[in-house]
Amino acid sequence: MRKSFLNFLVFLLPFSFGFELLGAKISLSKGDDVVLVGAGMGSRMIHYGHFETEIFLRHPTADLKIRNLCDEGNTPGFRPHPSRNQEEQYAFPGAKELISEDLKAETKPKGHFPSPDQWLSNLHAEVVLCFFGFNSSFDGPQQVGRFKKELDAYIKHLGSMPYGESTPEVVLISPTAVEAIPEVTDGRKQNRNLSIYTQAMREVASSNRIHFVDCFVPSQRWFQNDQKGTRSTVPCSMTTDTANWRSFSVMPSLRKRTFLKSNELRSIGR
Repeated sequence: MRKSFLNFLVFLLPFSFGFELLGAKISLSKGDDVVLVGAGMGSRMIHYGHFETEIFLRHPTADLKIRNLCDEGNTPGFRPHPSRNQEEQYAFPGAKELISEDLKAETKPKGHFPSPDQWLSNLHAEVVLCFFGFNSSFDGPQQVGRFKKELDAYIKHLGSMPYGESTPEVVLISPTAVEAIPEVTDGRKQNRNLSIYTQAMREVASSNRIHFVDCFVPSQRWFQNDQKGTRSTVPCSMTTDTANWRSFSVMPSLRKRTFLKSNELRSIGR
């Protein structure tokens, strides 16, 4: 019997206070597989166990599986790997025509590493959490229309693929802001682009009726309110261990309106 996680994604975000979550309920069954795909924000989570710990502490009998396939170079349509053949560098049929021209080089990779769809099929993905937008934002405002087409095509592709018992529930998660660090960057140009790409992601999520989480605006407020000398990223955009854990220090204030109650936790899997 399916149960609902209330604001499920509040647990995974290092900037969970003040977040925007569209479509706040994720339906899960006992034994579901939750798979993370995308770039650096999700990849950074591999280094820390906070997300998995919080999920399993709150849902100890749900028998969930969490797998992280994120890597820094990924975009919605492009998943480079030296052990995939050239055509398998692209995440879905037609992706090659939608990605940035800079990513279409013939690098002659070769091997048998599974394709993105093979990974999701092998893992029986029932929920796919998508961390995109940061890499693409460096193409600037002039490429945001192309990015929206690439992202939209990928979301529609996910919606057509029954990796598990049915097609997966999809959550689109925006990048965080770039932190201003003296003698490195003030983040203004990068954050202007990130703001544009976050809005594009919001629009794609809305048009496809999927969940969307805005991490950009809350992370900007966080950086602005940090004490002088405090660093939350390395370098400027990838969260530190402290920053990943920081979200859970504010959980008591969020628990009443976002976390499942103890009786709801116990009911999972019955």
